[in-house]
Amino acid sequence: MKLRVLLLQEDQASGGVSTISNTLCQALWQQDWQVTQLELNRCGWHERLSAARKCDVILASHNFKPAYVGLALGLMLRKPVVAWVHGPVFEVLAQAHASAFKRAWLHWLYRRLRQFVFVSRASRDSFERFMQRPLAAHQHGAVIPNVVAPIPLPANSLWAAEAATATPQLAYIGRLSQEKRPQLLLDMLRLLPVQFRLTLVGDGPLRDEMRQAGADLLSSGRLTLAGAQAHGPGLYTPWHMTLLASRYEGCPMSLLESFTMGVPCVGLPIAALQEVIGVDAPYLLAREASAQALADTVLAVWAMPRQQVQADMARVLSQHHVQDFVRAWQTVLQEAAQRC
Repeated sequence: MKLRVLLLQEDQASGGVSTISNTLCQALWQQDWQVTQLELNRCGWHERLSAARKCDVILASHNFKPAYVGLALGLMLRKPVVAWVHGPVFEVLAQAHASAFKRAWLHWLYRRLRQFVFVSRASRDSFERFMQRPLAAHQHGAVIPNVVAPIPLPANSLWAAEAATATPQLAYIGRLSQEKRPQLLLDMLRLLPVQFRLTLVGDGPLRDEMRQAGADLLSSGRLTLAGAQAHGPGLYTPWHMTLLASRYEGCPMSLLESFTMGVPCVGLPIAALQEVIGVDAPYLLAREASAQALADTVLAVWAMPRQQVQADMARVLSQHHVQDFVRAWQTVLQEAAQRC
């Protein structure tokens, strides 16, 4: 059964959520499904109602606004709604210091949605911590991890280079914001040997603070603030290693994209990263959330045999195939349409 799907998004901002949403749309289109993407910040209720009338299933993706609008459309038009939960709700609301009113409103909203898709078990666990209970008997939840589409490009050449002949080039690629903790990466860099270099690729509210905090590293040439850059597979190729220092993640696209380009990614031992790489490449996770532990892990990975790291990254990616991803999504959407 091929369905007409309406994907609700708050906007088309760049980043991992936009990337995986586009991956899903492309995969469904290739299976001859009809998918309409609607940016809620660029349309009113007339356009939303018109699009919803023409669909079989409403898919509310990311943030909270799509879930609000999706539920309203679903109730008005008697359409099934699937909520796609990308991040860990409990941690996101705690970081935002959400009010008691907003928490109560979200409890009310989520109890009325019947179908959820979580990008990781960590995201599902976080959601249930926020709700203070498992999904109700009338609700259904599936875990469908993020994936990366195959990239017809050669493997990264920098990581394959001998450590003795290369200056280690590290990178952080993402938003410069509190939950991503880019400040920790500056502390880490100061603990590494002077030949190590770090580039921060991205923009965000901490940009000026990072420039001030890293003034000494900028003047010595060890730190580069590259700003926002066009997203794509080539973004990872200049680096030996990428880094994640996030307080929380859902299922980090930056790690999967880095692996796809043959670039190992070192991070902190948060739940989502343990879920993705804790079995196949546990050495890529620091022992604790500190600059010293992150620096120690970078040095340990830098000294490892290149072939072993490449093989372990390939094993991780083998569990994130687009074909499995789209099949799981088709099953969820078909079941949601049948339940309505």
